[in-house]
Amino acid sequence: MDPIYVVALLFPIAFAVMWLGVTLLLSFLSGWTSLARTYRGRLSSVERTVSLGSGVMSRFGLPASYNHVLNVAVGAEGVQLSLFPLFAVGSPPLLIPWRDVAGCRSYRSLGMFDRFTFRPALCDVQITLAGAAARMLSDEVSRGALGRTLVPA
Repeated sequence: MDPIYVVALLFPIAFAVMWLGVTLLLSFLSGWTSLARTYRGRLSSVERTVSLGSGVMSRFGLPASYNHVLNVAVGAEGVQLSLFPLFAVGSPPLLIPWRDVAGCRSYRSLGMFDRFTFRPALCDVQITLAGAAARMLSDEVSRGALGRTLVPA
């Protein structure tokens, strides 16, 4: 068999294995896998959502960026985080109940980029949302999360 055909056959397989490896490593380093042990789930009813938003998750002091692949939704139960399917290997949807949303802080980066940072109460992972997702969660918290119980910072 001609070597060019071997390369043409092996390249897609090698790329797929590399893609899976990188997404699994990212889910571990970001803290998504540790959050999934406690917070795996979906909202039963979604009130507001931001699709293909951006955010950073940090565990072990290493930030992992999820730019334009993070879906954020809020509902009566809490905050749901999920990823665009191509990036979701090893990262199941998360449902963080309002009672576990702790250490909330809303701010602007460089005076113009909205950010919202919080920590789930039962895991040592910091989540920072950006843009529309940050504004949505900040609005929910400032409105008292529609009467839901929040853990103070």
